[in-house]
Amino acid sequence: MLWHIVKRELFEQMSSLRFAFAMFLTVFLMIVNALGHIDDSKTRQAEYRREASVYLAKLEQNSGNLYKLVVDGPGELHKKPSPLSFCAHGSENNLPRLASGKRAGWGRNPVIDGKSYSVSGIWRLKYGGFSPIKATDIFPTFLKIDWILIISNVLSFLALVFTFDAISGEVTHGTLRLTLSNSVARRTVLTGKFLSSFISLGTVFTSGVLVNVLLLHLSGVLQLSVQEWSRIGSIFVVGLVYISVFIALGIFMSTLVNNASTSLVILLLVWVIWVILVPSMLGTIMGGLNRPSVRGDPSPAYFIHDGLLGRYKARGLDAEAPTRVHPPTPATLLWAEFLSEEAREGTKLNKAYLNAQINQIQIAREFNRISPTAIAQYAIESLAGTGFQRHLNFLKNAERYADEFNDFLISADRSDPDSLHLLFVREGMSDKPVPFESIPKFHDRVRLEDAFKGAILDMMLLLLFFTVLFAAAHVSFQRKEI
Repeated sequence: MLWHIVKRELFEQMSSLRFAFAMFLTVFLMIVNALGHIDDSKTRQAEYRREASVYLAKLEQNSGNLYKLVVDGPGELHKKPSPLSFCAHGSENNLPRLASGKRAGWGRNPVIDGKSYSVSGIWRLKYGGFSPIKATDIFPTFLKIDWILIISNVLSFLALVFTFDAISGEVTHGTLRLTLSNSVARRTVLTGKFLSSFISLGTVFTSGVLVNVLLLHLSGVLQLSVQEWSRIGSIFVVGLVYISVFIALGIFMSTLVNNASTSLVILLLVWVIWVILVPSMLGTIMGGLNRPSVRGDPSPAYFIHDGLLGRYKARGLDAEAPTRVHPPTPATLLWAEFLSEEAREGTKLNKAYLNAQINQIQIAREFNRISPTAIAQYAIESLAGTGFQRHLNFLKNAERYADEFNDFLISADRSDPDSLHLLFVREGMSDKPVPFESIPKFHDRVRLEDAFKGAILDMMLLLLFFTVLFAAAHVSFQRKEI
């Protein structure tokens, strides 16, 4: 009996004008997405290759002197553009595209024994690129036509259009009483209506995806690995679950009222609140309330003038210059100690500033999860390798590379028998060239486990939304008087 109801409902759905409209609109938007992505992808890939070549050229230039690598660092570490940005462009325009692995940006020239001694801070990883990230940067944004826009806005709206009269419409026309007079269980009717709507919208969504992927493949832009295809498949599943949430919502509302028009008006109101207002309003409120508490400029000069330099001056830092004399002189040891502590404190301050920004955004994201639209966006962005979660993964990649780069510097210095092996002071480290081929290179990538780890919570929340709404629809329908 269930499949009989499904086939009947499915025939009515697919022969209706709304199904034809849904198919046309979805396929059209998927075509627009594909055509827009082709040129955008080529441009971003070309920019990334140019930036990567500049990074390698600078690294090779500095390889002529080990201490120059210690001071100048590896240079700018650029985020690799995701090949799946057509699925979720997200907030990529608002998020930094690089982490700066350059020198600390300060220098001193104390006069020692009548001569000027030049010293500068060593390189350290500075996060965030050009400007701080704000909570307002990670709102669900629909400025570009991507899969998120089509799934979150278009298909969710179509799900309500398909289901607003699922029960109330039949109550009005008296057909539901006739169906239930044939000893059909109410749960069977409810499940049949859900499955017919799910198959109809699933067909619409699948058709749009196939057209989209085919166009991208024929253009030569879409050259993906097995890992990336698996992420596309996961995004498709997330889209289906999200659509199911709104199908269940439409059926639930249709069981509560006896008039289809009333059901549609209420559902449109809920849709506007859930899809449009809640993510932006909560993000704005939380972004305003949670400012980073770390004081302004996370630069080395800030805390040097805040007491660190003064403490070492009191110990005679500027009294004598470091030398390459074996064994190291007390002055050389003191300069090495100062520069090591300065490096540790600078890294700690930069990290604290980054964590303050991240905490601000994470709080806003947690509140945004009241809306299934925000949940779907976060899940799809994680799987596509875009958005804020991808940015966090990029920063982790940069941190791992920074540790690897610093370990290499220490190892290269230890291999020089003429070095004093005192870190960060010029006279205490090797100044010999190092083979460019041996220097670690930064390679940014999205790991499959990171993508799924970032999306698993949001996928579970979407399933919870669906379960609650479908269970509520079942209970409401069981108590409804026909």
